[in-house]
Amino acid sequence: MNIATYIDPITNGEILITKLLQDKFAISSENTKYIYEKYVKNHFDRLKDSIYLLVETNYVDKVYRDSYYCYYSSKLSDYKRYCIKISLFEGSISKSDFWNTDQYSFLQEKYRGFIVLRPTWPQIIGRNIISPAALKATNFLTCTATYHTTVNGQKFTVEGFPHSSQDAETITCAETTLWAIMEYFGNKYPDYKPTLPSKIVHALKKISYERQLPSKGLLINQLSFALKEFGFGTRIYSRNEYSNEFDNLLSCYIESGIPVIAAMENKTIGHALLVIGHEKIDATKVDLDFASGDIYDYNAIKKNFIFGDDNHPIYQKAPIETPALYYNDGRWKDCKINYFIVPLYTKIYLDAFEAKTWAFRFLQYLLKFLHCDNPSIVLRLFLASSRTFKDTIALNATMQDSLKIFLMESVTPKFIWIAEISTKDLIKQNMANGIVVFDATEKNTFFWKPLILAAFKDNVVDLDKTGKLTKKIVPFLNFKIFEHNLKMYD
Repeated sequence: MNIATYIDPITNGEILITKLLQDKFAISSENTKYIYEKYVKNHFDRLKDSIYLLVETNYVDKVYRDSYYCYYSSKLSDYKRYCIKISLFEGSISKSDFWNTDQYSFLQEKYRGFIVLRPTWPQIIGRNIISPAALKATNFLTCTATYHTTVNGQKFTVEGFPHSSQDAETITCAETTLWAIMEYFGNKYPDYKPTLPSKIVHALKKISYERQLPSKGLLINQLSFALKEFGFGTRIYSRNEYSNEFDNLLSCYIESGIPVIAAMENKTIGHALLVIGHEKIDATKVDLDFASGDIYDYNAIKKNFIFGDDNHPIYQKAPIETPALYYNDGRWKDCKINYFIVPLYTKIYLDAFEAKTWAFRFLQYLLKFLHCDNPSIVLRLFLASSRTFKDTIALNATMQDSLKIFLMESVTPKFIWIAEISTKDLIKQNMANGIVVFDATEKNTFFWKPLILAAFKDNVVDLDKTGKLTKKIVPFLNFKIFEHNLKMYD
């Protein structure tokens, strides 16, 4: 059995893919046309017209092969074991490029990811990782990780967020979101490992009271339990409990570079999907109308968020208030996100709600402590790893060395909360004029115990050994905000 390779511009994609679906998956020409129009075309339509497809047959996909041996191989119907892999390149390529060592850098520069077609028709869209750089329209920030794969025998890397459609039997929307979360964290951090559908089933065995295959989907508590089994300190947020803060807390976690599982529902629909980023917030989006002396939450700015939804191609845009805006089916239009689950690092004990409450309270006290005249403030709150934060601070050309020294020499845990202090005019320029760094591992918020360091109005404030606030005069200018939790594509 040989691997056949085909190269065509995406403009010829329909002819190429429909023929391969007939030849390799034994699907009739009528069904092939329907499957392409309903499940493949919307993925291709979002890609740049300059994209070239390199298609390989008889591809062994690790995710589908796991489902095959755990489920599909036991069926009477003859399900194929092999998939079709579509690799994406921006610009013209040829087979001879892959046999010329001088062309490797040329190919890697053009590589934009891949889409796997699995023989589970009609739901044939399997594992895919597509760089946002392949899209016709971007202008958003998103979580990304680096993935290693092969094309025509050569190794390539691509940055993107993992995605798959559900096959509706071994993986529904719930299992797909779990797989994507673990694929993302497993490729980004050494603390976690990617998982497979059978591992998700195994993780839920101890709390399942019915058969798990074919899957009927998962409840919020089951999703959270699975993430806990995979090594996270999960937190569930409900709209009923957090009311007006619910959307802002979700936005805070996204600003922290943490993808969250959202539960979207109405009276007849329940659906799990991922929130993985948000659109670029330009000057026109910063329409902050608050009185002098107020502290405004940056995470409250209205914007489109970026979704990973297994019913649609990756990187969908919609407001958090109307998350199903990109659905054409009217049954989805009134869906709301009423729950979301955050996969937190286990040693983060101070969650977003507690961190925000503490940060706003501390800032109000700080203004009095420094005798400030009630300035209007924009507060941008997010989590960051100490390593990434300090690396960014060291390379921040807009920050004075006098302030850098205090930030770089501060003893910090693995994860820290950052509250950047800015103004309406400064935040439009992605600039801040102050910062508060506090401990994400400190649950005890009595007095100012979580504080590591604060800098505002030419003062650096910290705690002495007795827990008393002290200040030092350290002149510094406005500086560029931290923007390394999400990757910008414009």
